[in-house]
Amino acid sequence: MTNYIEKMTYLGTPAVKAGNEHLEIIVVPEWGSNVISLVDKETKMHLLREPETTESFHDTPALYGIPILFPPNRISDGTFTFRGRTYHFDINEKDKHHHLHGFLYDKKWDITTMKQTDEEVIIETEIDLSEIPHVYKQFPHHAVVRMTYILKDNTLYKHTTIMNKGKDAFPWGLGYHTTFVFPEESSLFSLTADQQWELDERLLPTGKLIDIPNQEALHEGMLLRQQLDDVFLSSYQKRGGENQAVIYHQHAHLNMIYKADEQFKHWVVYNADGTQGYLCPEPYTWVTNAVNLDLPSSLTGLQVLEPGEEKTVKSSITIERNHR
Repeated sequence: MTNYIEKMTYLGTPAVKAGNEHLEIIVVPEWGSNVISLVDKETKMHLLREPETTESFHDTPALYGIPILFPPNRISDGTFTFRGRTYHFDINEKDKHHHLHGFLYDKKWDITTMKQTDEEVIIETEIDLSEIPHVYKQFPHHAVVRMTYILKDNTLYKHTTIMNKGKDAFPWGLGYHTTFVFPEESSLFSLTADQQWELDERLLPTGKLIDIPNQEALHEGMLLRQQLDDVFLSSYQKRGGENQAVIYHQHAHLNMIYKADEQFKHWVVYNADGTQGYLCPEPYTWVTNAVNLDLPSSLTGLQVLEPGEEKTVKSSITIERNHR
């Protein structure tokens, strides 16, 4: 197998291209360490939504490639209290008065590793939040995040390591706003979830879990003809360790299998108004507004890193041929 890795520019911005005989990826460290491109070599299909210009990316950076969300989704009024300390995050979703999607998706990361072997290609990037003054003001912790991208055969593996190098514990949640190309008329979607979170008018969980309409179809693979910005509870425990979203491209005869480990307890599924040709299956370690929910952390996914601790979470995207 011929693996390769090289520096390049993407829309005028420094980037790293890596590939093998099955897949090719492009990572843009300055754009939040975003995997901005994932291409299937056989069909030449671009599987992720890509910007046409640098300006279009910066207008809506969470809707291209694989943005990294730390923390993911909404925090009500940008405010919460943890162990006696009150945090105030910027309000960047002004119509609902929330903080949305955290600090990492539009920041510059550093490349720490680029290497290839006969079996795989590895790219590592890292960011230290304490070195970004306006972030440290909101989140005053020495938090370091490392992304490891591994391309092996027909799979892209994503490992994220959160490190607490400071003197105080902090709560954390992580997610990916993965934005796949999704022609609505010819693509199906399935998800391993049996319940979803009831949301209020501000799209915050009320704390109540409800049944999923069309649950059986969602498990088998369904057309999406409706607008979605819904939050689902993973059925990992019920399904023997299966935690995945699958997109079936019927015309291209491709399955995109998006797997996440047991720490990703929730999935958000977003498709704008349902007619834009993209779909975002978003694996989250914590549910929207977890820090303000009076529910057990075993349900919400709220995790805490004590000083000196680190935690790694893993996910992957596998491309397979199908004949559906």
